[in-house]
Amino acid sequence: MKQQAELKVVMVPTDDLVMYEGNAKLHPHEQVDQIAASIEEFNFADPIAAWHNDDGESIIIEGHGRLMAARKLGIEKLPVIYLDYLSDEQRRAYTIAHNATNLSSGFDMEVLSVELDGIMNIDMEQFGVEITEPSLVDEDFAPDEFKEYGEDIDTTNKCPRCGYEW
Repeated sequence: MKQQAELKVVMVPTDDLVMYEGNAKLHPHEQVDQIAASIEEFNFADPIAAWHNDDGESIIIEGHGRLMAARKLGIEKLPVIYLDYLSDEQRRAYTIAHNATNLSSGFDMEVLSVELDGIMNIDMEQFGVEITEPSLVDEDFAPDEFKEYGEDIDTTNKCPRCGYEW
């Protein structure tokens, strides 16, 4: 594994951020509205990743939808992390990988149901969360593979639910 780069969050004027023309991820108006609703409810809690091109411009690597939502909301400065240590190939690959990894799994419906039951005062549909939505269902979920939380589970390097070790 490569050494972890130290990241610093900096506030950048929204107008200084430039969309990467090669971004293949689509952001329809409905999704931008959902992101905007999330920002209004929870603030801007997920920094945009960018890099400086040869002209010194801040080009977005990931966070295009968040930038669109922020512009819609009139937010003047955004938290940004710069990934200038990436090569051009790595930057292109990360742009795709970041978006693709979000699409590669669904939700544990039992846990999601419990979590949604505990949310009484926030309309989750404004963020695009609908319990009947097929994309929320993880067809490969096998409840028997998961362990219950308990004191006997060492969570130092292991997920307490699925046993995944790192």
